[in-house]
This record gives sequence, structure tokens and C-alpha cells, in this order.
Amino acid sequence: MNSVPGQSKVDSALKQKCVVAILNYNGKDLLGECLDSLAVQTFAHFETLVIDNGSTDGSKELLTTGYPWVKLLALEKNLGFSPAYNSGIRDALERGFEFFVLLNNDTWVAQDFLAELLQAIEEDDRLGAVCPKIYFASRPETIWYAGGDFSLWTCRPRHRGWKELDRGQFDTARQITLATGCAMLVRCSALQEVGLLDERFWAYLEDVEWSVRFLKSGYKLSLAPKARVWHRCGETSVKKLGSGSQAFPQYLSTRNALFLARKHVRWWQIPTHFLSFLVNHVAFYTALRLWRRDFRALWAIYRGIGQGLRRSFNIEPSKPQTDAGPRP
Repeated sequence: MNSVPGQSKVDSALKQKCVVAILNYNGKDLLGECLDSLAVQTFAHFETLVIDNGSTDGSKELLTTGYPWVKLLALEKNLGFSPAYNSGIRDALERGFEFFVLLNNDTWVAQDFLAELLQAIEEDDRLGAVCPKIYFASRPETIWYAGGDFSLWTCRPRHRGWKELDRGQFDTARQITLATGCAMLVRCSALQEVGLLDERFWAYLEDVEWSVRFLKSGYKLSLAPKARVWHRCGETSVKKLGSGSQAFPQYLSTRNALFLARKHVRWWQIPTHFLSFLVNHVAFYTALRLWRRDFRALWAIYRGIGQGLRRSFNIEPSKPQTDAGPRP
């Protein structure tokens, strides 16, 4: 567990075994600020884990020399969001952690971030996951996420408070139907029923699909508004992987929207779901990519449709093989 200057103990009710996992791919220029914010958490009883997705920019050397208190899980190549995080979740389950936090490397967090998340999830043993309030890093008072909503009827993930100035309008804890993989605390025992992230998604909408499974398994999701995070949006997906184009996220988000539909949409939801997909995703992003003259991303929409409809979808995501404890 962490033992770094500036950390102090809090109420014993919050002394739970927790691991904060940061997924990194060539994010050396981002990691420092994220880790520095974790080093001064008011909650001291946690471990910081960096899952490195085959970085070649010196990220691992930075951790070795500058952050020796961080545990490193070094993968040989970029496995994607879901497979890489699953490797960290399996490690946490095997070592008996009670809670697992997913945190983007392009974020930094408030000092009471962990304390607030843990306090929120401790208040209700039916909560499977809780998310903080997230702000744009470039506009620190402007909301990126204050909870989220998703319905299989409409196929539209929605962030509450998107681009709104925070005036306290989302300061009440509330249930949500969409948890974000940008920053999320998960109850490990719930994963015995919910399962791990679906690795077929690789990246994008894996958190939406996970949210659907949490709710179908009888768990609740919640916003913990006093836990705060600041996010540099798209620093890894566009700059590191997309060479400035939105083609990479556009392809995966389109393909994965169809994967999600094939997995969860029931026959009576098909008319509204696919009408919404055609209007709000295909037509909207076609117009947007044409307007921005991002022709690689335009072609990626239709490649994603083709792969989403044709690709084999027979292998189910795995359940944890270790005993993470009984469901509450």
C-alpha cells in the first residue's frame, strides 16, 4: 500500500483495501500529474497500480526512478482498454482487494477523491460502482461528467451536465445508468456476477456495456459528487493512437455500438434503438466528419458498421476465476 509524504489516515470506517489502476500507453507526459495527485490523498490505505500497455516513450523508466511506490504491471504490447484493465482486475481479485478504481492517465484528482468515493459506496451495499464528478482540465469549473444515462431504447449515452458551469446543480448523490471508465470505483465482490470488462470491445463503449450488466445483475450505479476529477479529453486516443484524426475512436465507437446492440437489445427495442443509431450516430457523425474534412474518420464510420454487423460475436466475456467474496 502507499506510504508517501502528505497522506493521512481518515475515519476507520473508510479503511478498506483499494487499488487505483491507471491505464497508460505512451503517456509519460501525463502520468506525473495524475500520480502526484494520488500521492497526497487523505485516504492512505490504497495501492497505486499502473498498467502499461507496451509503452515505448520512457513511461516505465519514469515510474522506476520517480515513483517507486507505484506498482507496475507491464504488458508487452497495447492490448486495448478492456483486456489491459481486466489484467489489473484479475491481479486485484487474486490479492484480495475489496475495491478497484479505474482512472485515466490524462486526469488528476482532488485530495479527498478516494475518501469520497469509498464513503459513497459504503453507504449502500447494493451499489456496484460509483463515479466522481469530472471537469474539463482546460476549464476547471466546467463539467465533463456529473453522472450519465443510457437506455437500450434510444442508443444514446449521455453525460449529465456536459459543458455546464458547475453552480452546485449536481451536488446531490443520485443514481445513474451510465458509469464512465474515465474514473470509476467498482465493488470487487459484484464482479462474481457481473463479470469483467468485455474484451471484444477493446476500447470505447466498454463502460456503457459494463453499466448495462451491472444494472441487469441487480446492482445500482451512483454519482459521488463530492469526489472530483479533472480530465484532459482524448489525449491518448487521438494524439497517441489517431495521429490527430478521429478515425480510430470513430471506428471503435461505431463498431462497438453494434456489438452492444447485438448483445443486449431485445426484439421489442430494435425499432427505436436502430432508428436512433442511424440518426444520432451515423447521420450526425457523417455530417460532422464531412464538415471537419476528416475523411479518414468518415470512412471509419462505415468500416465500423461493416465490422459490427459481420464480425463473429460468439465468445462471452469471462467471469473472475478467483473468489472475491460473496455478493453483499
